[in-house]
Amino acid sequence: MDTLLSPIESIAKDCVNCGICVKECAFLQEYGSPQKLAESWLERKDTIINKEFPFECSLCGLCHGVCPKELDSSAMFLAMRQELVNEGHGRLRQHKTIRAYERRGSSSLLSWYYFPENCHTVLFPGCAIPGSRPETFSHLFELLQETIPDIGIVFDCCTKPSHDLGDMAHFKKMFAELCSILSKNSVTKVLVSCPNCHRIFKEYSTGIEVRTVYEELLQSPKIRGGIQTEVTIHDPCGVRFVPEVQQSTRNILQHQGITIREMEHSRERTFCCGEGGSAGFIRPDFAREWTQKRVTEAGSDPIISYCAGCTHFLGESATTHHLLDLLFFPEAVVAGKQRVSKTPVIYWNRFRLKRALQKKLQGGVSGSRQQLSGSVSSLT
Repeated sequence: MDTLLSPIESIAKDCVNCGICVKECAFLQEYGSPQKLAESWLERKDTIINKEFPFECSLCGLCHGVCPKELDSSAMFLAMRQELVNEGHGRLRQHKTIRAYERRGSSSLLSWYYFPENCHTVLFPGCAIPGSRPETFSHLFELLQETIPDIGIVFDCCTKPSHDLGDMAHFKKMFAELCSILSKNSVTKVLVSCPNCHRIFKEYSTGIEVRTVYEELLQSPKIRGGIQTEVTIHDPCGVRFVPEVQQSTRNILQHQGITIREMEHSRERTFCCGEGGSAGFIRPDFAREWTQKRVTEAGSDPIISYCAGCTHFLGESATTHHLLDLLFFPEAVVAGKQRVSKTPVIYWNRFRLKRALQKKLQGGVSGSRQQLSGSVSSLT
C-alpha cells in the first residue's frame, strides 16, 4: 500500500471487492463495498448517498481484522468524518449527548490529577470506572500501590469521542493539554483500564509508556483465586490488534480458576458491542444488531469484558460483568449482586470519589485539569 495516499485513496486503489468485510457488516451491506464507497466519495462527493453516512460506521475495525489484504476501511470512514467536520458539515445534533459526556469528564468538577513525590507512573482509569464502580477503582488503586508505592492518579477524559467524531482540532488540543500536564510532572508511564484510552495514548502520546492494568496485575500474587465457573470473554475493539492485552485478561481469569469458552469472533475478529464510533446515535438499528450478534455467540455463558462501555452495552441484553469486578468481588459477581451505577449517579460517585481521595492522599501535586493547565472550565 502506498503510504503517501490518504486512507480513502488507499481503499479506492487497493480494495479488490472480495466481499469478506461486507458479509460481516450490516453497514457495508446497506451502503456497498469499501472500494465503491471510496470511489464515489472521491469522484462525486456532493451527490453521494448522504453526508451523514460515515457517522453510521462503528469504526470497530472488524473490516481490517478480516481483510485478506489487511486494509483498514474504518480508517477511511474516520477520514470522511474528518473531512465533513473540516467542511462544516460534521457537527450533528445527534451527538450532543456524547459531546456533553466528554466535556464533563474533563471539567474542573470531575477532573483530578494527583502526583505524589517521586511519581513517574499514574493510573488513568478513563471516564467510566470511577463513576460506575468507585469501590472497584479503590481496590485497583490499592493493589497497584503495593507494587508501585508512588503511583499517581489522573481522572480525566482522553477525548476519544471527539477523535471518533472527526473533530481532530479539538481532540488534539485537549489531548496535548493532558500530555503536557503529565510531562511537566515527570510522568513517563500511564496504566489504563480502558481499551479505548490505551489506543489513544499508544497512537498519539510521545515519551510515555502505556500499559493496561491487566498486564500489570499479572505481577500480583493476589489475583489467584478459586472460582469454579465458566465464562466467555468479549474483546473490546480498541485492543483488536493488541494480543498481549487480550492474553493478559485471559491469564487473569485462568489464575482465578475460571474456565474460558472462546467465541467464534474474538481477538482480532471480535464484534463491536454496539457502542463503537457513536454510530448508535445515528443508526441505533446498526448498534442493536452488533449487540445481538455478540449476545448470540455468547449463548448461555456469562460475558466478561474489560471495557466499561462494552460491559454496559452488552449488559442490557445478556449477563455481562467487568473483569475488574470479577477480580475484586467474585462472590457478588457470581451471585449477580455486584452493584454498578448508571447515569446520572455516575457523576455524583466520581465527584465523591475525587473528594475522598483528596482528603486521603496528601502531599505532592494535585489539582483539576484547569488548575494545572491554566485553561478555562466549561460544562456547557
